[in-house]
Amino acid sequence: MDAQLHVPVAEIPRLKYPGELTRERFERDFAAKSEPVIIEGLVADWPAFSDPERNWHGERWNSLMADSMLDVGFDPCDSRMMHFGEENEASVLFNPGRLRMPTWVFLEVARLRQEILRLRQGGGSVDLKKHPDLQRRLAREVSVQNMPFLAVDADAPLHLFAPMTCCMRDLVPLSFYLSHDTYALPEELQKDLAPQAPKLIEGWASSSLRRVPYPPWGDRSVPEPVEDSMIYSCFHCDRMENFHSVLAGEKQVVLVPPGQRDVLNSTRFALQKQWLLAPVPGPNKYMGSTVFTSKQSECSSDQSAVHPFRSPEYNRQVSRGQWPDAVSFPVRRGTLRKGDTLYIPAYHWHWVATTTPPALGVEDEGALALSVNFWWWPIHNDQAMERWSFQNECESFRNARTQPKERQFPDRAAHAASFYQLTAKQRQEAAIPRPWPMGPPVAVKKEEASVKTEMKFELVD
Repeated sequence: MDAQLHVPVAEIPRLKYPGELTRERFERDFAAKSEPVIIEGLVADWPAFSDPERNWHGERWNSLMADSMLDVGFDPCDSRMMHFGEENEASVLFNPGRLRMPTWVFLEVARLRQEILRLRQGGGSVDLKKHPDLQRRLAREVSVQNMPFLAVDADAPLHLFAPMTCCMRDLVPLSFYLSHDTYALPEELQKDLAPQAPKLIEGWASSSLRRVPYPPWGDRSVPEPVEDSMIYSCFHCDRMENFHSVLAGEKQVVLVPPGQRDVLNSTRFALQKQWLLAPVPGPNKYMGSTVFTSKQSECSSDQSAVHPFRSPEYNRQVSRGQWPDAVSFPVRRGTLRKGDTLYIPAYHWHWVATTTPPALGVEDEGALALSVNFWWWPIHNDQAMERWSFQNECESFRNARTQPKERQFPDRAAHAASFYQLTAKQRQEAAIPRPWPMGPPVAVKKEEASVKTEMKFELVD
């Protein structure tokens, strides 16, 4: 029994590539059995990781795409990027806001957080009169724009989706998360990476207004960050296999294997709300946040409110008494450090807590926690995965926080037919080789195969 998670735990095996993990062993012991593994050294040859001139810890992103626009996820009140409400808002799924900003602004927010953290290491508050350059950077005005994450209709606050001007200090307290399509990067940045999968299996190569908790704008006030030193993804699962490689920072991961009894109480059916950045009325010019309620009643994927690092009492409440008491099987746990790659088999529920280099006391790896995902369509265990997929569908309906609109409870035969049809289609598409790097940016759907990058950062109090 794990003292922190309060459930049975089995550590995820850790092996070094290529000495301890050959292609044959990976195929036999992990991929074919849908078992996770942490791999050391799989991305050691990536320039983004190891090249002093091309690594992603420094100015490379600024030099190649400083003015390119990014849509960055944020939450003003919680370190989880998607989460259910509590108590009287238990039927609400809070979706992250999506804020469009230039790349240099995204990077500058991270560096401001890093600088504030450094200045506060001795304890106490930061006197901006002694740091005029920091004061100037915090006061710099930038243009940002809320972007829809949910369906928007005529009843939505459309005026809040127009471009608006704020100060850099307004952005510092927000928990930010960026997931960016690698194929949409400039070709020079694509060359800093390479698909991980071919090293292990060659054939896979183709595949209401709220004020945020910091003081109103003032020339001498420093933005107050959230207290939590980590940023979290909620428990969710993907129908695709994934190699998740860490370039900077650290991640603690918890995996729940598929096919077990329902201990997560997950669903995608809930009242959908999205965070928006919004001006706070009053004489002091600064930004706060608000939410809008969408008529959309279904999230794009199932989510669970279980938070492994919170108390057993909290998790009993959000899981209908299932976590931790009904967890009779070992969940998987591991820590990913710089250079590690985690193999996440399809349909494994996973929860991730990310810590940035500054929060770890590391000053030479930049301000961002960086990771890269490589997704591909499964080539093993079709029958088991169809069962797991159907089980997830049934549990999502049973655990619905709101009544699913115009949807019927899943039919066993219809689900199986749809699953195998989609599987055949995806494998046919994956058989068509895709060049790497791709060259000019194009839009790529996640299901079409996959390389995507994820960048996350969070300020530590």
